[in-house]
Amino acid sequence: MNAHDRIVQFLKEADGYVSGEEMSETLKISRAAVWKYIDHLRKDGYGITAVPHLGYRLVSVPDKLLPHEIQSGLNTRTFGKNIVAFNTVGSTMDEAFRLGMEGAPEGTLVCAETQHKGRGRLGRVWSSPRAKGIYCSLILRPRLPPGQLARLTLTAAVALAEALRDAAGIEPAIKWPNDILVGGKKLAGILTELRAEADQVKFVVVGMGINVNTSASQLVDGAASLRTETGRIFNRVVVLRHILRSFESWYAVLGTRGRFDPVMKAWKARSATLKKRVRVTGPGGMVEGLAVDLDTDGALLVRQDSGVIVKQTAGDVVHG
Repeated sequence: MNAHDRIVQFLKEADGYVSGEEMSETLKISRAAVWKYIDHLRKDGYGITAVPHLGYRLVSVPDKLLPHEIQSGLNTRTFGKNIVAFNTVGSTMDEAFRLGMEGAPEGTLVCAETQHKGRGRLGRVWSSPRAKGIYCSLILRPRLPPGQLARLTLTAAVALAEALRDAAGIEPAIKWPNDILVGGKKLAGILTELRAEADQVKFVVVGMGINVNTSASQLVDGAASLRTETGRIFNRVVVLRHILRSFESWYAVLGTRGRFDPVMKAWKARSATLKKRVRVTGPGGMVEGLAVDLDTDGALLVRQDSGVIVKQTAGDVVHG
């Protein structure tokens, strides 16, 4: 933990004021350095009062996705242990992919307060109002062949749905393959991209966009947020911690133990797509029929009116 983070910890754990002298002696830095760190924290949005002969007191924490705040009490093994945070970025996916190419460790998280080129599946734009949602991308290095990447996509959907349930007390559904719905409206989306060589996955970037405190006027048609669905304002850092813990737990089931059955069971239990009539537009054209099941790798099986079952590995699904 660096001096910046230790000063935050000092202030959070203090019962009242903490003197600059005490922090200086404990951290083995000068009083002037303490003041500079305090000034930097204030610029980050921390509310810190200073009283002569008493010291400093923390009065408020900013509503920002700051690495120290995310990691405080996170208790994961790898997810979120390395965090790169931006105020404004083109796309967290692009930044995470660049870091993955540079060898960033598994579990590295890239997050931003807003994106001006945020993207979703099939080339769509992901709306990213500043400080209203969670816009993040996670670097993973799974031991999966490229053909089984859909397993990771479904795992991410299950993990995100359960995290939002725990954080907000809602019961999200999953639209194949990985849109998170509440009340039939899109609450969150997941985008998965990989780097592979010679049939071996080098790394995967899982991007997640979650509408947290987005107001109704800021949402695109057919979308929802935790705020619009519950009437409450959420601490985005707390929600993100839920996501990282849930995803790491489910990722361990998929990767370490090599078990996809529990993921499939959990996904099907939350499915908004199975047993529904669907229209799927994919690389091979449009398929219409009844969504009857998933195959062993997570592809959607659609029974056409002719009785023929067609396997869909990717595409855009419209229910009804």
